[in-house]
Amino acid sequence: MNTRSAEANTEDVLVELIRRHDVFDVLADEPLEKPELAAALEVSPATAHRILASFREKDWIQRTPRGYTLTQFGEALGRATATYQSTVAETHRLAPLYDVVTAAAPSAPIDFAWFEDATVTTVEPHDPYRPLNRFIELLEDTSAIRGFDTTSVSPTYVEDVYDRIADGLPVELVYDQAVVERLATEYTDLATDAFERDNFTLWVREEVPFGLALFDDRVGIGGYDDETGLLEVFVDTDNEDAYAWGEQVFNRYREDADRLV
Repeated sequence: MNTRSAEANTEDVLVELIRRHDVFDVLADEPLEKPELAAALEVSPATAHRILASFREKDWIQRTPRGYTLTQFGEALGRATATYQSTVAETHRLAPLYDVVTAAAPSAPIDFAWFEDATVTTVEPHDPYRPLNRFIELLEDTSAIRGFDTTSVSPTYVEDVYDRIADGLPVELVYDQAVVERLATEYTDLATDAFERDNFTLWVREEVPFGLALFDDRVGIGGYDDETGLLEVFVDTDNEDAYAWGEQVFNRYREDADRLV
């Protein structure tokens, strides 16, 4: 077989592995006869016959007195296929994170594997404040917070954040100038009081790429809708490498900012 034919055959095998992944799932449980396999897969007897013929030709299954079962090779391929599907599903789940951190400088490269167990909170039609609620939930449980943001908290939650500052929560934030001016203008009394507290430190710079929050043991990344300014996704994890990355990015943006209070 020449190289081109081998590559084409490999592509065909990959397509069949993905298309027929459920066969590996059902045969991993117990041996099945052809009618039982057809019923389990909800396919016609003719389709079940074609599947079995193809799998036997590739040495993915074998005939036993109790019915068809996976060979050791077939079991290995089944596990590999399941891993592939899981990886693809996880990548799709973290799609919002890829979009959000695109603006991060290459001096702080991110490994998305750090976020495999992350909590991904996105807006829903009936609940546009889900990501913000997740942020407030973490804020209530932390003993300190550092971070930067492209916008201020939604008016609905300004007092929640202020209350934590008033309670003595150590807060270090980096905002762009426009956000600071908005806070000072729209929430004059709260902002003035917060700015005067020793536990609140604020830096200002021209712009920041996304929202970043460092809680006690979790790092959160927020992305906003360009038109509404609404927090549309918040991804948080307690992965130590992700947290270290968050600290590195925060320190870099803080170093390039001017301290305001």
